[in-house]
Amino acid sequence: MARKPIDVYKELLRIEIDRDSEEAMSRVLKRYSTQSFSGQNLSAHLSKFLGIFMKLSATLDSRNETRLSDLTVAIDTLDIFSSTSKWWSLTRKNPRFILRPPSHDPREFIISVSSINLGSGTISRIDNASERLSRFLNDHDLGDKKRNYYLCESVVSVWILLSAFAAKNQGRSATQEEDFEIAYDVLRILLFYTPYDDYLALTSSRRLGTNSNLHQAANISFAPGFEKQLESSAAAELENKHAEFLTQRAVSPSSSTRAILTNSLKLLCQLQAVEMGYTRVEEQHYGTFIIRSLEMLDKIGVSSQIFQNESAILSLFKQLKPRNGFQERLSLLSRRLEGLIVDSTGNRDFLLQYSRLVPRMISLLLLIACGTMPPAEEGLSDKDLKRGLILLNRLVSGQL
Repeated sequence: MARKPIDVYKELLRIEIDRDSEEAMSRVLKRYSTQSFSGQNLSAHLSKFLGIFMKLSATLDSRNETRLSDLTVAIDTLDIFSSTSKWWSLTRKNPRFILRPPSHDPREFIISVSSINLGSGTISRIDNASERLSRFLNDHDLGDKKRNYYLCESVVSVWILLSAFAAKNQGRSATQEEDFEIAYDVLRILLFYTPYDDYLALTSSRRLGTNSNLHQAANISFAPGFEKQLESSAAAELENKHAEFLTQRAVSPSSSTRAILTNSLKLLCQLQAVEMGYTRVEEQHYGTFIIRSLEMLDKIGVSSQIFQNESAILSLFKQLKPRNGFQERLSLLSRRLEGLIVDSTGNRDFLLQYSRLVPRMISLLLLIACGTMPPAEEGLSDKDLKRGLILLNRLVSGQL
C-alpha cells in the first residue's frame, strides 16, 4: 500500500537522529572523509543518505525517534545500491528489493564514484526537482525553513549518489539525464511504496549469512541413533508419503522441499547443540531436542500442531507452490547467503565441507514462510520470502 508523500515528509522533518546513531554513523563514514564529490565531502553526501533512511526506518516502525537498528537498516540500504547492479528495476508496481549477491565491493565502489562527473542535464534536473520539493514543503507548512532546507539538501544528496551509482554501474564517467530519472523514481518508490519488511530483509539476510551460530551449527553431527529416530518419525513418514507431491512442487534446491520438515528439525537441533556447547546430537537428546525445536517454531508463529495433523501438513505442502518470480528470487537469495557465509568464515571451502547447511537453511526458511502465511493466500510469493527471512533471523539470533 502506498504511503502519502505529505505524511512521509512530515515524519522525516519531525524525527531527530539520536546521539548514539549520530556518533556511530560518523565512525562508519570516516573512511570516506578524504574524498570530495559534487562540491562536498563524500562523507557529507553519505551522511544525508543514511539520515534519510534512518528516519524512514523509524517512521515505518511507528517510532518517534531513531535508534542504532535504524542506522543498520540505512547502511544495508546503501549497501544494496553500492554492491549490486540492476537495482533500478524497482517500479511502483514491483517496489520490492531483489536480494542479489553482490557484484562488487561496496566500499571501493563508493570511493570510485568520487571520480564521476555530474552532467549538466543531471544538475539542471536536480535543481528543478529540489525547487519543487521546497515549494511543496513550504506550501503545506510542514516545517520551519531551516528544517525544510536540510531535508531538501538531504534528498538532493540521495539523488546525486544514486545518479552516480547508476552511471558507474553502466560504465560511464559522467551522469546523464536518464540517471537522474532513475534516481528520482527509485527514491520515490523507496519513500512511498517499498514495504518496511523489505528494509528489514536486507539486514536479516546479512545477519543470517554472517551469524556464527549457523557456522558452528554446520559442524554439529548426529548420532546414528538420533538419525534413525528422525527417519522413523511422523515428519519423515509424511515426507515419504507425499514425496511425489513435494517433488512436483519443489523449488531449488529441490532437497529443501522434499525434506522440508526433517531438514528444518535437524537445523533447529544443531542450533540447540551450539547453544548448549555440544559437538554432537546424541540419541538420548532426541525427545528433548525435538520438543524444543517445536517450541522455537511456535514462538515465531509456526504452529507445532501441524506436525501432529496430517491435513494441516498437507495444507502446508500445498503452499509450497511458487508464484511467478519466486524461484528466481529464492535462487538469488541462496547465492547471497552462500557468499556471505564464505566471506564471514574466511574459508572458501566451507560450503564444500558443510554442503547441507544452506539447503537446511532454505528448508527452514520455506517452512517458516508457509507456516506464517495468511490462510487466504495460495502459493509462495516474494513477500512471504521476506517475512520468512526476517523471522528466521530472529530465531537464529535468539531474538524470540
